[in-house]
Amino acid sequence: MDLNWINQIGDSNPQLLRELKGRLKSRNLLLSAAISLLGQFILFMYFQTQLPTKLELVYNHSHKYCTGGLQYNLPKCLVDEFGHVIINWQLWYLDVFTWLSIIGCFSLLTAGTYLIINDLSAEERRETLNFIRLSPQSPQSILSGKMLGVPILLFIGVLLALPLHLWSALAGKIPSAEIFSFYVAVVAACFLFYSAALLFGLVGSWLGGFQSWLGGGVVLGFLIVTMRVALTEISDDYPLVFARLINPTYLIPETAISSTFASASSRFRNFQFFALPLGDSLLTTLGFTLLIYGLGTYFIWQSLQRCFRDPNTTMLSKHQSYSLTACYALMTLGCANWERLVLESNPGSYLLAENLVSLLFLDFWLFLYLIAALNPHRQALQDWARYRRTARVKGLVDSKLVKDLIWGEKSPGLLAIAINATIAIIGINCLILLSQYPISHKINALFALALSFSLAMLYAALAQLLLFTKNHNRVFWSAATVGASMILPVIIIGVFTSSYRDNNFLWLYSIVGPIFAISPDGKSLSPITALLPIFSYWTMMSLLVFQLRRNLVKAGESATKAMLAGN
Repeated sequence: MDLNWINQIGDSNPQLLRELKGRLKSRNLLLSAAISLLGQFILFMYFQTQLPTKLELVYNHSHKYCTGGLQYNLPKCLVDEFGHVIINWQLWYLDVFTWLSIIGCFSLLTAGTYLIINDLSAEERRETLNFIRLSPQSPQSILSGKMLGVPILLFIGVLLALPLHLWSALAGKIPSAEIFSFYVAVVAACFLFYSAALLFGLVGSWLGGFQSWLGGGVVLGFLIVTMRVALTEISDDYPLVFARLINPTYLIPETAISSTFASASSRFRNFQFFALPLGDSLLTTLGFTLLIYGLGTYFIWQSLQRCFRDPNTTMLSKHQSYSLTACYALMTLGCANWERLVLESNPGSYLLAENLVSLLFLDFWLFLYLIAALNPHRQALQDWARYRRTARVKGLVDSKLVKDLIWGEKSPGLLAIAINATIAIIGINCLILLSQYPISHKINALFALALSFSLAMLYAALAQLLLFTKNHNRVFWSAATVGASMILPVIIIGVFTSSYRDNNFLWLYSIVGPIFAISPDGKSLSPITALLPIFSYWTMMSLLVFQLRRNLVKAGESATKAMLAGN
């Protein structure tokens, strides 16, 4: 096969050239084309079988693709002068377009994520990844070459489906602007998901062969869940619309998606950002979606550049984390129902609780990432402890300790996580205090925030302590222990309270405690009962921090003695 054109493309990116030459073989190209064309043929023939025939006139008299008046919620079948059923071809083509769009999005994002993670895992097993790191290419060049080159066969298969996709869109009379907007959203989503796949491939190598399956499975699960939520009649005036927008199937033209799924006909109507009606215009909705994709891709690439050159560094610097949290808090908080909560005198009994739960759910995933991204591992903490020991001898450390904990690269990440939590909570506090609710509702909401802050700090302290252990599998044990501390209390309390209804307050001692705090049952709690779990969390966190401090001091003394002995 003549690869001159590939050489020309790869002159500016040697890594992309390497990936293309390894994959663009005749056999691979034929296989990719065959899978794509066969899949299109099966989909097209399936929809052919869905067309009404003359038998519909005998048995059902109505069908989705007929053109008469409604009969049993379906159009009545009519015939022309030759006795043929008159078919609503526009609706048929819209259904073909919708399912091609859904299949294409799922294939690009799920399969592409799997391929990229699997490729990095294979490079790690072959020990060629370190060799690539030593090349004179920039991290951006190498990683972008991976992103564009590894899924190239997938791209070819999708491009072969583009003619049928465009043909069905034009035959379904979808406006060109909506088609173009959907394509732009899909391309931007691919950049976001593939960037995340690169980052997970670099930092999740400890998972071994399970890594690529986990990454692909998480993406598939996210797409299925958010798509099902988007296709239900849940309003878009809740912060969870932020998660929907990360799924590009949400940007399928409304003309098409509403013809296939009747419950999706009301999308965008209630979508607002700080009470601004972004959902009224396709341009503003697309712009906000691209802003989310752009910010997410930007911060992921900040982590990629750090982790690619130095696998032992944290995924984010502390000042980068503050910017990330501020942007994330602004984006999610803007999706809350400000119009009803702040501007209406009677917003409803549960609207504040529903918006708060949605915001806490979204922030939960951010802080899981921050705990993993900001807590340094054992070697970095040892170096920092040795510096602290040396600086203390010189009398320089006390004045710089707080500054180092806030901005330092190798210092423990607990104070930085606390600052990030404060940034997120300040915005939610503004929403609570400005809302048109009585003071009792606001106190419960603030209590839920305090409980969430305490839980986040407890999990962060636990993770940091475990990352400082001498165990070679400390990343695994840290993730497993933090995960168990979230899940096991819910299971134990769920079993315990199933028999004893009077002990529902025990939910405050689990990760669902903030939700219980703003539930109707939580409003009847006494002040002592409400403050006891917060006191318990801070006590446990203090013990963990005390143990971490002891370990750091001991490690600093040992490292300093070893260094002096070596000299």
